[in-house]
Amino acid sequence: MRNARRLKYLAWALAFCFLLRPMPLYAQADVQKTVQEFLQAWYVDRKSPEELKSYVAKDNGFTLAQKARPANAPALAAPVDPASQLFKGAFAKAPAGLELTRPKSLGEMIEYAPPKKQAAMASSGQQGCLTSNEFAVCKPEQLPKGAVLPASKPSGNDPVASYLWHLSQAYKNKLYIVLYSTKGAGLLRETAIQYWIQEGNSWKLAAFEGTNW
Repeated sequence: MRNARRLKYLAWALAFCFLLRPMPLYAQADVQKTVQEFLQAWYVDRKSPEELKSYVAKDNGFTLAQKARPANAPALAAPVDPASQLFKGAFAKAPAGLELTRPKSLGEMIEYAPPKKQAAMASSGQQGCLTSNEFAVCKPEQLPKGAVLPASKPSGNDPVASYLWHLSQAYKNKLYIVLYSTKGAGLLRETAIQYWIQEGNSWKLAAFEGTNW
């Protein structure tokens, strides 16, 4: 009887420890929800860089652009935080005397137009990216090979390519790609690629690539 009771308590303890372990978040819908909150906070609510950095992964590539600067490039007067620079730099300065109307929804600021190939996949019943009018959330394998991640291990001294390869290898089934284009008043026009990874039980932004960055 005593042994049976011990086994029962042990089973409860093991079950509790199992619940505390980081659980894999494979559902694209989970990523979509976090990305929606982040983009809303960035483009619509215009939260401060410090608030937005709560979405940034510890394992991130935001310092790589600085490391990749040419050796003969002029030194910056003071160190610049790349993530803060990204969040602030997304907005164009309004002309003097002109006050831009603040957006009411994320749909006013960004959009996603699915490529014809993906639309054809969806119509044929093949699994495609999870899309909305604002952005798409894709597994790496749902995108053309080599389009957003290196197809093979980089052999050169390119820190960005090496980091993206690291993401593809270290976060298998824990890496998603977010795609969209900006369109709203006061935003720099660009097509954006975001890389989201699972850290613990949360989805975090690891890297950002855009036509203006």
